[in-house]
Amino acid sequence: MSPTNPLFKPAFDWQSRAVLGRHLRVHLRNWHTAAVPPICEPLIMLLAFGVGLGGQVQSLTWRGETVSYLAYLAPGILAYTAFMTSFFQSLYSAFMRMHYQKSWEGQLTTQVRLEHVVWGEALWSATLATSYAVIVCGVLAAFDVWGPLDLHWAWLPLTIPLIFVTAVAFSAAGLFFTAIIPTLDHMGLPFFLVIIPIGFASSTYFPLPDIAWLHSLVQANPLHHLAEGLRRLMLEGELTGHLLAAPALGIGMILLLMPLDLRLLRKRVFGDA
Repeated sequence: MSPTNPLFKPAFDWQSRAVLGRHLRVHLRNWHTAAVPPICEPLIMLLAFGVGLGGQVQSLTWRGETVSYLAYLAPGILAYTAFMTSFFQSLYSAFMRMHYQKSWEGQLTTQVRLEHVVWGEALWSATLATSYAVIVCGVLAAFDVWGPLDLHWAWLPLTIPLIFVTAVAFSAAGLFFTAIIPTLDHMGLPFFLVIIPIGFASSTYFPLPDIAWLHSLVQANPLHHLAEGLRRLMLEGELTGHLLAAPALGIGMILLLMPLDLRLLRKRVFGDA
């Protein structure tokens, strides 16, 4: 990007909002089916792992205290939903729009430039991920009312902007793979190389083992901080530095990845060197 066009400026241009609005309108046409994954996935996870596996595990030790596995798992599912949704949307869905549906090609024939298309994809992926996270909160609230969970809700709305910023960072990571994978057949590689390792090395589903190098490594993992921050908030009602570390690391990822994404995608879409 040129010096007169800073990194974040296209994110606030009307063209990027127009791209986001286009994706939103398409999504809302199928709202009745689009709402199924964010409702059913956490419900299945809570029942299968929290209730099913939790019935065998019963409880675990977290921060020196004994908590039920279901209570430990619930905030992790919320954090993982933001991560998985933003990454998947900016990887698979963006790849389909770019390569097969030719949506990018149509947008670029208007006043929309490539940086607007890319930022629009990142903002849309983060918006959808944040919306799904809110729906997951509804599922968790139902479990709270039902009785298996006893969560603190007072400060949770304040975390929505933090989840959004972190989701933009995950979207930037997804767009990087959109730029480099050659075909749809290679789509599984980012899931095995990125999503699964990050997901399991982030204390979302279980506490990390007491290994010094692993604890040092996950300090650079925004998903770990998001999961732990939400867990401290929802189980103990405490606002901690984890909730600031997640978006702070996310902003670092955005600063690093978005210029790289734009350069790689410009080369892929236009053939520029």
